[in-house]
This record gives sequence, C-alpha cells and structure tokens, in this order.
Amino acid sequence: MTLTLRGITHDYGTGPVLHDVTFTVRPGQVHALLGMNGAGKSTLVHLATGLFPPTTGSIEVDGTPVRFRHPGQARDAGVVLLAQEVDRSLVQELAVHENLTIALRHGSRSVRYSPSRDQRVARELLDRYGIEIDVTRPVSSLSLFEKQVLCLVRAVASDARYLLLDEPTSSFDAQEVQRFYAIVRAVVAEGIGVVFISHRLGEVLELCDEVTVLRDGRRVLEAPIAEVSGRQLVAAITGDELTGRARSDREASTVQQEPAAGEFVLEATGLRVGRDHTSVDIRLRRGEILAVFGPLGSGKTTIARTIFALAGPYTATIDGVPTRIRDPRQAVLHGIALVPEERRRQGIWLDESVRTHTALGLRGLIRPRREAQRADRLIGEFDIQPPEQSRLLRRLSGGNQQKVACAKWGDEPRRVLIMDEPMTGVDVGAKESL
Repeated sequence: MTLTLRGITHDYGTGPVLHDVTFTVRPGQVHALLGMNGAGKSTLVHLATGLFPPTTGSIEVDGTPVRFRHPGQARDAGVVLLAQEVDRSLVQELAVHENLTIALRHGSRSVRYSPSRDQRVARELLDRYGIEIDVTRPVSSLSLFEKQVLCLVRAVASDARYLLLDEPTSSFDAQEVQRFYAIVRAVVAEGIGVVFISHRLGEVLELCDEVTVLRDGRRVLEAPIAEVSGRQLVAAITGDELTGRARSDREASTVQQEPAAGEFVLEATGLRVGRDHTSVDIRLRRGEILAVFGPLGSGKTTIARTIFALAGPYTATIDGVPTRIRDPRQAVLHGIALVPEERRRQGIWLDESVRTHTALGLRGLIRPRREAQRADRLIGEFDIQPPEQSRLLRRLSGGNQQKVACAKWGDEPRRVLIMDEPMTGVDVGAKESL
C-alpha cells in the first residue's frame, strides 16, 4: 500500500510554501525527506497527517484519493507523525505501560482495567524490539531517547502503516542513534513505510532507501539513496555545488588549529556534575572553543546550567577577578549567555514574535525604532526565514526557532557563550555558515 501526496501546493496566506510537490512512500522502505529550514518539510508531513488540508493537490492511498479532516482520521488510516517534541505526545504522570497500551485499549469494548495485564502486554511489545525499559516507571523519569522509542512502539502497536519521523535522533548520542536504527529497521521489516526527516546526512546515507529534497518549497531531487553522494545531497539542499564540494573536502581532511593563547576569561573549579557528582574544572580562554561531550547522563547539560547559575550560586574567576555568580541575571551581567538544549521549553516563547526575542537581553529601555533596527539586523545576520519581525515562533521551522534562540544574544556584550546541543534541527546550510 503506497501513500502519495500528489501535486501538493500550500499557502498559509502569505505566499505558497509548497509548489506542486509529489511525494510517495512505499511499504517496507525508509524515505528521507531533506531540505533547509523553511523548505516545506514539516508542512508536507503535517498535510499528510490531516493537520490541515492542502490548498491544491491530493493525498492518495494506493491510488485512491482520501481526505483527512483531522489527525485522528489520518491515524485511523495508519498515518502517524512522531514529532521532535515527544513530551506533548505522552502523559508524564502515567507509567510506561499505561502510555503504551492506551493505543490498544482505544476502541475496545472492554471497560475493565487490569494493571498486570497491561504490564505484561507492554513488556511483550518492548521485548519485540529489544527495548529494555521498566514498564512501571513513570514517563517523566525517562530519557529523551526512551520517550522517543516509546512513542515509536506505541504507534506500531496502534497498527500504523506509515510513520513520519521528524528529526527523531536530533538529541541522541552515537550509541542511542544506532539503537534507534535497529528499531526502525525492525519496524520496516514488518512492512511499515517510514518517512525520515533529518539534517544529519550520515544518518540518511546509512539508514534510508530513497531520498527526496525540497528547496524553497519545490522538489529538486528524488532518487534511490544508492545513486547519490553526500556532496550531491548538500548541493541539492543548498542549491550551491560549491558548498557541497567544500563540505566533502573538509570532511576528508583534518584541520589543525593553533590553541588559543592569553589569560583565562573564565575559570570555575569543583563543579559537581553527572550521576556520580564528579568534580569538574572549567578553564576557558578568550577566542577558544571548548567542547564538552559524553553519553547521556554524563553531565554535559549540568555543566551548561551550572555555569549559567541555573543550578545555584557558584564562584568563578572572570578575567582574573574572583566573582560570586548568584543567579542567571548576574551571569548575564558578567557576560555569560546560554543557548539551552530544549529550545521550546527553555529557550523561546512559541507565542511571541521574532522581534520580542531579539529585544531580550537589552540593558535598559530603548526606543521602538532602535528595537526594530536591531531585529532587522539580527534577522539578517542569522538568516532567519521568513525574515519577518512579527512572525510568531510557533510558525517557524525548528531550525529557524533555534536561530532565534541564538540571535537573542546576538550583539550583547559577551565573555562566554554556552551552547548546549546547538545544531539540533539546524540545516546543512546554516551549519556551513556557523
């Protein structure tokens, strides 16, 4: 059974965001959907799942046009979207087995609830894909990887025929990515078709069977993955063959950089991080990029939050001066900025405008004209698309939301910029410019 979006054009009222796009997903295949932020990927999958109807074009199942008036109808037809924000799809206070088996109870005539039976069924479902999670744990205690896996298995349990995965691995470490691949491959082996949206081209080349690239709302490439190279994909995504060549050349070589010299701009010793409360010392020179990496739970995010004083007051040496930083406001006053890991929960307000965010962090009151000028300047510098000050962040793609989360610190006086998983949801073109 094939799922086809045929001749799709869509307009939100400010101009078309998709232009006559045809996209087909086949059972038992992983079809990559690629493009820069704002290319139309999310709009296309939202149309496929009945969030809203296309302006023109049709959705077809095995050649027969269907009309999904709401996401529930799409789910009943077996088309399920798994978005990046998994917390919105799960009930945090309920246990794993309760979240997982609710899909099986939907539509059932039985009103009797049996926790032991639910737990047994949930364990069988997880065992089927080699997933080890205590089904009695509350969902709120799970890692992001475990939540994403839970959503995936629940969709399969509800008889999904097509899974639309919108950047599911964007916050996974290397080990979690491989575990997720194994689950997706097992799902595909059962005949389920998968749409895979990702900005990580290595994942696409390893996991997918077909690839479609959108650029400016138009389909510019569709091919079996075995027939294209990483360089060709980058060129198709960006529209710039030189960008694709530069990326490939850089990945093929190792560039040695001279270490930064001079005095430390920030020294913080004895920071307690990780499950074992390991003591960590941070020393950062001006002009230096310090990378902190490790598996889930190792303390990466804790270090970021601690330096920004979100974990409580601490003492650091800033430009050689011992300084007590009591809260995030003082951290900002001392030139420390943070782009957090979870932008939608910690870094932005979805129902506020781009201009509101670019005005954040300003010291004292400024005239509206200067505020507008600053917004225009930062929108241009960070290539926020569409370049509209009044656009609500809810109506931006994930990558452009991340650009706003960075842009709000754009021209503030800074000594230290902390970026926690900054490339999540950022397209290949933006990565090149960074």
